[in-house]
Amino acid sequence: MLEFRMLGTLDLKGADQEELRGLLGQTRRLALLAYLAAARPHGPQRRDRLLAMFWPELDQEHARGALRQALHVLRTGLGRDALSTRGEDIVLLDRRAVWCDVAAFDEAVASQREQDALDLYRGDFLDAFFISGAPDFDGWVENERLRLHEAAAAAARTLIERLQAAGDLTGAADWARRALRLAPLDESLARRLMSLLDQLGDAAGALRVYEALGKRMAVADEASPAAQTRALAAAITARYRSASAERGTLNALAASNSIEAATDIVAPTAAAAPRRRWLPFVAAGAFVAISALFVSGWWLRGTGVPRIESVVVLPLHDLADGRADLVTEALTTDLGRIRGLRVISRRSADAFKAGAKPSSEVGRELKVDAFLEGSIQRRGDSVRIDVRLVRATTGIQIWAGRFEGASADGFALEDEVARGVRAALGFPAATDPRVRGRSSANAEAHDLYLLGKIRVRRENEADNAAAISLLERAVALDPDNAAALAALSYAYGLRVSQFAPDDNVALARAESAAQRAQLLDPELAEAHYAAGQLFWGVLPGRWSHERAAAEFRRALALNPNLAEAHHYLGLIYLHAGLLDAAEAELRTTLSLEPTDDNALRRIGIVQVYRGAYEEGLRIFRQVPPLANQSLWNYQMAWTLLYLGRSVEAKALMDGYLRAHPEDRGGVVASTRAIWFAKNGDEQRAEGDIRAAIEKGKGFVHFHHTAYNIASAYSVLGRPRDAMHWLRVAAETGWPCYPYFANDPNLTRIRKDPEYVMFMGELRASWESFRHGL
Repeated sequence: MLEFRMLGTLDLKGADQEELRGLLGQTRRLALLAYLAAARPHGPQRRDRLLAMFWPELDQEHARGALRQALHVLRTGLGRDALSTRGEDIVLLDRRAVWCDVAAFDEAVASQREQDALDLYRGDFLDAFFISGAPDFDGWVENERLRLHEAAAAAARTLIERLQAAGDLTGAADWARRALRLAPLDESLARRLMSLLDQLGDAAGALRVYEALGKRMAVADEASPAAQTRALAAAITARYRSASAERGTLNALAASNSIEAATDIVAPTAAAAPRRRWLPFVAAGAFVAISALFVSGWWLRGTGVPRIESVVVLPLHDLADGRADLVTEALTTDLGRIRGLRVISRRSADAFKAGAKPSSEVGRELKVDAFLEGSIQRRGDSVRIDVRLVRATTGIQIWAGRFEGASADGFALEDEVARGVRAALGFPAATDPRVRGRSSANAEAHDLYLLGKIRVRRENEADNAAAISLLERAVALDPDNAAALAALSYAYGLRVSQFAPDDNVALARAESAAQRAQLLDPELAEAHYAAGQLFWGVLPGRWSHERAAAEFRRALALNPNLAEAHHYLGLIYLHAGLLDAAEAELRTTLSLEPTDDNALRRIGIVQVYRGAYEEGLRIFRQVPPLANQSLWNYQMAWTLLYLGRSVEAKALMDGYLRAHPEDRGGVVASTRAIWFAKNGDEQRAEGDIRAAIEKGKGFVHFHHTAYNIASAYSVLGRPRDAMHWLRVAAETGWPCYPYFANDPNLTRIRKDPEYVMFMGELRASWESFRHGL
């Protein structure tokens, strides 16, 4: 059998184990063989796909000729039986004739033979292999390289967990070292290895891991290690100092520089904290304010009438050709960038149509001083936009404007309307296109950008795909469109976090678009928002609370009306255990987006974390279950269990799981496992735990499922299993010390030595968050 290795050094050997040097020197034909051997699903490949991938520059006739010649050369080198064709459409590599390490690796992973898989993984897929003029092949290689690398790292993690659960800490530490070599910047792996070495009594080794991590991050232009990692290093240092002082060996360790490296909690090396090249540092005082100070409008001078400090743009009546949505979006975007004016988000505004409710009701529900309403209509080749500003408390019109222009020049007309509204509100005209709300000098790109923003906000898979397509077209028309790039990054990030966690191409494009947006316009709030989203749960292995929070705070400094940035910042604070700060950001979110049921639900979560279960339940009952069915049912049942209302909790969970057996993320099944544990049914608790683990694969917030599993094992009196899952929860984005410290479900393990040590580390991390997040 022939042997084809693509993981690490590329190698092709015949049945006699001699290298097939003739084929190894023909890169395009070797690339074709690589695709036939490794493409998923493994099996037959369509000829038209191969033509487009390897000979995109040729017409159909010449491309078919090139493929026939390539297949002839491969058959000659590999043997006639290695390749076959079916009619004119199908090409097939016979896996009985050619063994391939990638296929064997995938099979080992699928069969849960992690050690076999890692023995096969000798390096990155097709490392440094390249053919010119074949972008589809290059994209496929990049995607597969990322997939296989992550699969190898995941296999190593599984082995670590299995050995640690079995009490083999030495074996677990060995695999943690190997996993860290596969993913050298993965802080959760570094923390796992540090903790294992600490438990083995090798504190100096643990601190060397920390120091090496810091140096690698510096070389890679990453920020310094996260607060959680720094806190663990500090805790290990403190324990070692105490023990070393008793043994009189502190000076010996200090001489090795390990103590100094770990004591420098701000940064692990003497060099200044590095930064990513694509996230340029903006010095204090360097940014220019987007909007001027509030100046009262002429109609208010000397009248004593309160100035307008908050406004909503109601959806315009569409009497034209579908542009009303775009004009509404553009006006909302433009007004939202005015400092000193609170602007309700478009999502909440969409729930109101002009005239559908009395003005006083609009003002009361949205908590605004005024609203802007109007219509847009076409007459022949001209377009007319009528808008009026109405005081919400009285329904009295404050100002009205009519704007007319050629339909072909709608872009300029939007600018004119925006200038008129700004003047009516008492703000000077903006000169910066970004401040005016214009994303581009290209009218078509601007419209595509606005349409993409509208579609991505709906947060379902079909609209997400449509938004990506619209925004890609906008960027193709105007490659320097920073706003469209930021929206595109967000759309791709949403795809990865919500709909396709294994789409590595989408992940790479999300990161690339965010980089380009920030380089093009460091002062664009949406560019910082998009970067923050990537750092918090989208990039593989990244739950960088500090870096994400810094990006969201920068976005809000540039645009305080960016409701989604307030919401994300509140979520970070919530997960980090900064409950007061979380509630403040979530309430600010509601002031900008009053219909945001998920922000309200998360205020209920804050109350549960504080132990105010009745108040949490009261808030949950205000939220429609359809806002997020899986999380609403999990959190309702979770709170009912804390209140001792066991029968209600069980009925709620059973009903949900019958209607939704997919149980996204396993959150409800893992909560029901707690119910079974409380009722002494260990077998059914284990069944729900297994189901939750399976359903939770790829779920961005699996840490909640992991915590529920830990809670169930704690109730069952199984501290080792409970601690394993507690660590998974904390290391994958949820180090919420106040909740962990007071949760009654963890009562049975509170005296366990590993729990005590873990909570010490978690408290140190939380203290760091309190002072630096």
